[in-house]
Amino acid sequence: MVELLVIIGILAVVLAILLPVLGRARNAGQSVTCLSNLRQISIGLELFAEQNNNCLPDPSQTQVSWEQSISPFVQARTAFLCPSDAELFPNVGSSYDWRDTGNVDTTLAGRDLNSIRRPDAVLAFDALPAWHCNGRLNVVRLDGSTLSMDQNEWFNNMDIAVSKP
Repeated sequence: MVELLVIIGILAVVLAILLPVLGRARNAGQSVTCLSNLRQISIGLELFAEQNNNCLPDPSQTQVSWEQSISPFVQARTAFLCPSDAELFPNVGSSYDWRDTGNVDTTLAGRDLNSIRRPDAVLAFDALPAWHCNGRLNVVRLDGSTLSMDQNEWFNNMDIAVSKP
């Protein structure tokens, strides 16, 4: 009887150690999938521009969402679904947003890729922060690099004109 209690105690300790580790590993895997999706979105936007006089989509002019505009150029239809998003995708069909700011200096909507002078400018990002880590967003930049970015750093990036060097 004592040996059984010792074994149960050891199993409880092992489970208490493993469960948080497994949760972090699952979250890290979801974040990697999200970053991969953002990279696919970046490629889709580039391919769209190649087919449209080197210009990015302009939903306000075409009345077509940016997701619909680039969907023919995105390989996986699940590219717009972040695995950590259980709230936004089911309602609007995308877990992501892109740099359509409404400000002529900072927006990428309808912009010619040759006019952009900031390769570090955020192109697309998680639509809501904290899906992967509190206060952070997964982003893809114009240069194609993907990363997890601090929310304040993201706000600063979005406020800088895209045509500045």
